[in-house]
Amino acid sequence: MHYQVTPAETSAAKTPHHIFNINIIITHLFMSMIVLEIGQTLELLLVPLVSSMVIGYLYYRKNQTAQQDSWFVAAHWLLAWRRGRILLLSYAVALAMVAIYSVIDMIFPGGFSMNNFSTDNSQTNLGEIITIRFAAVVIFVAVLITFMQTGISVYDAGKGIMDPAIEKHLPRTATSNVPLGVGQDEISLDHTKSQDAQK
Repeated sequence: MHYQVTPAETSAAKTPHHIFNINIIITHLFMSMIVLEIGQTLELLLVPLVSSMVIGYLYYRKNQTAQQDSWFVAAHWLLAWRRGRILLLSYAVALAMVAIYSVIDMIFPGGFSMNNFSTDNSQTNLGEIITIRFAAVVIFVAVLITFMQTGISVYDAGKGIMDPAIEKHLPRTATSNVPLGVGQDEISLDHTKSQDAQK
């Protein structure tokens, strides 16, 4: 749905999505690469920790914006926060997988190890490797989906577009941005009017 917005509102509505995507680029791309190159596996926990702090900022600003800015801007901050919750959920699932493996490894130490056929008879912990890889896949899928969705939201914010379903989480008031209808750059819903039909 297109809404009547000012240039200042479209600019402000893009901000949370830019923050979200910059967070993903810095933490999940650059920081994770640096940690894998010079750090230990345990230090990978810095990635979700830093990212969660940024998502926490989105939550704080979402509440602040709902009281101070227009409905359209507040809706985009809320949308960015809801995307952030998907990332937080993926972090929780990944950490749960690692925690479950750690408990199993304490009960059955060395049960998931395999001789790596080296001269010193050292062993590779297959359970740890497999668990970390699957945990990384869970986070990667969440990052990929939310990153693509947020890129689309930047375009929508610039065009004054917002999914009217957001009204369930952020009710409109008498002072909210006026809906203009569905444009040609959106998927038309049965219960919405076309902008062309209103002209």
